Amino acid sequence: MVVATITIAGLLWMILYRFREPFMRAYGSFFLILIFYVLNKGGESEVSELGAGTFSPLSLARWGLLGVLFFIAIRLPRPEGIRTDLPLTLLGSLFLADIALSTTYADDFGYSFMRAASFIVLAVAIGAGFVHHFYWRVNCVRFFQFHYYLAWLVMVPALLLHLGGLNRYGATVLGGQYAGSFANQNLLGVFSALITPYVLFHWRAEAQTTWRRWVDVALLAAIFAGLGLSRSRGGMLSCIIAVATYFLVVKIESGIKIIAITLSLIVVIVAFPSLKQNLMSFIRKDTVERAEIEGIGKQIVEERRYELWRNVAPLYWDEKMKGYGFAMSHLMTFPFSGDKEVGRHVHNSYLELFGDLGLPGAFLLLLTLCGLAARSLKLIERRGNFLQRNINAVFISIFASGVVNAFFESWMFSVGNIVTLMFWGPTAGIVAQWAWGAVPAEDRVEVAVPTRELAHSMLQQQAK
Repeated sequence: MVVATITIAGLLWMILYRFREPFMRAYGSFFLILIFYVLNKGGESEVSELGAGTFSPLSLARWGLLGVLFFIAIRLPRPEGIRTDLPLTLLGSLFLADIALSTTYADDFGYSFMRAASFIVLAVAIGAGFVHHFYWRVNCVRFFQFHYYLAWLVMVPALLLHLGGLNRYGATVLGGQYAGSFANQNLLGVFSALITPYVLFHWRAEAQTTWRRWVDVALLAAIFAGLGLSRSRGGMLSCIIAVATYFLVVKIESGIKIIAITLSLIVVIVAFPSLKQNLMSFIRKDTVERAEIEGIGKQIVEERRYELWRNVAPLYWDEKMKGYGFAMSHLMTFPFSGDKEVGRHVHNSYLELFGDLGLPGAFLLLLTLCGLAARSLKLIERRGNFLQRNINAVFISIFASGVVNAFFESWMFSVGNIVTLMFWGPTAGIVAQWAWGAVPAEDRVEVAVPTRELAHSMLQQQAK
C-alpha cells in the first residue's frame, strides 16, 4: 500500500503543480485512474467492489476522464503548416469502422459496444488531438518529463522495498517472481519497456551534469534489475528492443555497434554450454519439470501461450471473414486454460484481433502498423539536429517495443489497460514529427518556448 500511495500522491502533485497545461492535466488524470487499477493496493476487496461492473464508481470515473481527455484533445488548435496524413487517416477510419460494425453481430452486444466505443474515442483523440500536441517539440519534451518522473515513482520505491525484504508494504512477488508495483510481472515487463525511452531521453538530452547522468544510469539499472527479478521474458525482450532502437535512431553507428554486441553475445552463448543453460533456465522460468535442456525450439513448443494459440486458432479460422465481434474472441480461451485469471486472454493482441474482426480487420491493422513503420523510417533517414533525433528516438522505440510485446500479450485494444495508452499515445508523435519535417522551413510556424518548460539552454536553442 505504501508504494501505491507514493505513486498516486506523486502523480497528483505533478498534475496539480508541475504540469498545468490543460492537455497534460487531462492526460495525467486519465493516466492516474488507469494506473490506480493495476497498482498493488494490499487488501482489494473494497476497491474491487468499486471497480466491478460497467457502471461502478471507478468505471464511471474512467469513462468521465476519458471523455475529458477526448474533448480537450480534439479542441487543440491545428498548427499552421501541418500536413494531413491522408493514407494513414483513411486506414485508421476504415479500421475503426470495422470495429464498430463488428459489434452488431457480437454475442454480447452491450459488452462489445462499450469496448469498441472506448477504443474509438481514444483513437479519435489521438488522431485529432495528440498529433497536434506533439507537433511542437516543446510539448514533446514536457510529455517526456512527465513519464521520466513517473518512472521514479513506479520503479524505484518497490525495488528498494523488495531488496530490503519489505514486500508487505507494496512490492509484489507472485510465485517467486517480482512484479514491482503491479499485480503481475508481465505488466511490469511491458511497462518497463515503454518507460525506458523517456529515461534514455533525459539521460542523453536533459542531464547536463555528471551526477545527474549517473542518477539516470542508476534509474536504468533499477529498471533492468526489476526485469531480471521478474523473469518477464517478453518484457526483457521488449526493453532490449527499445534501447537498441533508440540508439539506432539517434546515431546509426551506435545502432550498428549494439547489433554487433548482440550477435557477439549469441556466439558466446552458443560456444559456452553453461551460459546457454542459464539462458534456457531464464526462458523456462524453472517451471518445466524435466532437467535437460533441449533447445529454444523445444521450449517454444512447450510454452503455454503456444498451446493456447494452437487451440483457439481453428476456432478463429471458422469465422475468418468477419470474426466474432470486437472483444469477443478472447472468451473462447476459457476451455483451454485451467486458470481463469491467466486464461482471460489469448496473450497475443494480433491473434485476438483476428478472432474479433477476421481477415479484413487484421489486414487493416497490418497496413496501419506498416504505415507507422514507414513514417518511422522516414524520420530515421531525415536525421535532424541532436534534439530532433532524440525526440524521434523516443517515439519510434516505444512503437517498436510495443509492436513486439503485443505478440505476447493482449493489451493493444483494451482502453482500460494502461499499456494501451502508453503505446498508442506516443505513436501520434511519429505522425506529428513526420508532418513537422515535411513542411518547408520557410513555411513553418513555431510558438515561443517558455523558459520554465525546458531543462537547460541546449534544449532552449534547439526546440525553437
